[in-house]
Amino acid sequence: MRTATVAIVLLCGLAFSSTTVSAQKSAQQAVQEAAQQGWEFVPIGPPTRSLEGRAVQKQFGAAKKAPTANREILRRSIEGINFIGSNDSRPPDTNAAVGNDYIIETTNVHLRIWNRTLGNVLLDEPLAVLFGAPSGGDPYVLYDDRADRWYIIAFDSDDTGLFLSISFDGNPLHGFMPAFHLHDAPFPAGFPDYPKPGFNKDAIFISFNDFANNSGGATIVSIDKLAAFTGQLRFFVAVPDFQFRGMPPAQMHDDGDGVEWFVSTDGTDADGTTIRVTQLTNYLSNNPTFTYTHLPVAEYRNAPNADQPGGNITTFPNTTTYQVQYHKGRLVTAMGSGTASDGFRYPKTLLFDVDVTGATPTLSGEFVINPGTGVAAQMPSVEMDKRNKLGVTWMESSASEFLSMWVGTLNESTGRLISTVSAAGVGFMAFSDRIGDYSTTVLDPDGERFWSANEYIGDRSDIDWWRTNIQSFVAAKDAMAQR
Repeated sequence: MRTATVAIVLLCGLAFSSTTVSAQKSAQQAVQEAAQQGWEFVPIGPPTRSLEGRAVQKQFGAAKKAPTANREILRRSIEGINFIGSNDSRPPDTNAAVGNDYIIETTNVHLRIWNRTLGNVLLDEPLAVLFGAPSGGDPYVLYDDRADRWYIIAFDSDDTGLFLSISFDGNPLHGFMPAFHLHDAPFPAGFPDYPKPGFNKDAIFISFNDFANNSGGATIVSIDKLAAFTGQLRFFVAVPDFQFRGMPPAQMHDDGDGVEWFVSTDGTDADGTTIRVTQLTNYLSNNPTFTYTHLPVAEYRNAPNADQPGGNITTFPNTTTYQVQYHKGRLVTAMGSGTASDGFRYPKTLLFDVDVTGATPTLSGEFVINPGTGVAAQMPSVEMDKRNKLGVTWMESSASEFLSMWVGTLNESTGRLISTVSAAGVGFMAFSDRIGDYSTTVLDPDGERFWSANEYIGDRSDIDWWRTNIQSFVAAKDAMAQR
C-alpha cells in the first residue's frame, strides 16, 4: 500500500516529505514561519491555465495541465512604482533586478530600491538624480552577478543618446559612478530606440534600433567592463544582419567567455517560422564577428486583438523578445505573439529554450502558455532556476478580466505548468498607443527563487491607472518525486 506524502517548498528551497504526524506538524510550522517573513502559500485551484507544447529536438511528450492536489506556489509580493510615484503618464516600462540583499525597479523616469529580505524601501528617486540630468525614459536595470555591479541605462535628455550608470560595488546604496553619456562617435547619431542591456565576463552590451542610420535595424554597442569600472568609456559599435525591434543581449551568468549571445525573431516583428540565435565574438574590436543560426519553430504572427471589460487593449509591441538569460549553455527567452490555435488573433506567451553547448545551437524546448479562448497573454519574460525549471510572468486580459499580472512555473521535462494571478487588474486601461516595452524575470542569488516585475491596472483610471508589482515565487517540487 502506497502512503501519501506532504511536499512543501520553503524559503530555502527544501522539500519536506514524510508520512508521520510530527513531520507534518513541522512542515505546518515552517509555513507559519514563512508567513511571518511576509511569504504566503497560494494553493492552485482548478487549473484555468493551459499549456500547448511542441516536441522539438528533445521529446517532451504531450503537455499536461497542473493537477489540483499538492501544487502550491510560494510567493511574496511587493507593490512597485505606480503612476503617481513615477509621475509619468506613459505605460511604465517596468523592470527589476535582484542581487545581494537588494531589489531595484526602474520605470519611466523613476527608480526605487528595496531591502530584499524585509521589503522596506531604501531609496526612491527620479532617474534625473541618478544621471545628473533629465532622462527621456526607457530605463533598464541589471545586476551583474559576475562583477557584483549594478547597471542602469535609459535615454538621455533629448533621446539622441543613452545614459549608463554603474554602481561602485554590489551595494547600490554605496552609490553609482558619474553616468556615462553615449552620444558621441562612434555611437550612432539619432534615436537609439528600444534599448536592451546584457553582459558577459568582460563586456556590457546594449542593443537598440537605429532609425537614423540603419532603417530601424538593431545596432550593438559593446562596452569594455574593466575600463568602465575605472571611469573610462571604451566601446565598439557593430551592426548585425537586419533585425527590427528586440535583439536583447543575453545576461551571461556563467561560462561563455569570449562570446555574447542574442535570441530574437528572425528579422521582423511581423511574423515568422524561425527564431534567430546570434553569436557575437571579437566584440571589443573594430572587427566583430556575427554567426547566425535560424531555428525552426511553430509559426507565430503579430496578433491584433486584446480585450478588456468594456473595450480593448493595444497589442503593441508584441512579437519581440524582451530579455535573454544564460545559464550553463542554455538560453531562455519569451515573447508574446499569435499562434495558429485561434487563427493568430490573440497574443499568447511563447517560451524558447536554446542549447548552445554544441557546435550549433539547437532548440531544447518550445512552449505556448494559452490561458484560453479570447484571452491575451502579453509582455512575458522567463528565467531558469538551478533545477532547470522555468519561472515566467505575463500580462493577461480578456473581455472578463482587466489587465492583470500573472506568474507561473514550468517543468519542461513533464510539460507541467503551475500559475497564479499575482496582481489582479481592477480598472480600465485607457492608454491606447502601446502596452509597455518589457517586463523582467530574474533569478534570486539562492538559485531557486524567481523575481518578476510587470504591470497591472489599478482602480483609479483618471489619476493613477497603471501600477507595477514585483513578485517572488519558487517552483514547487514534484510531490510524486518525494514518494
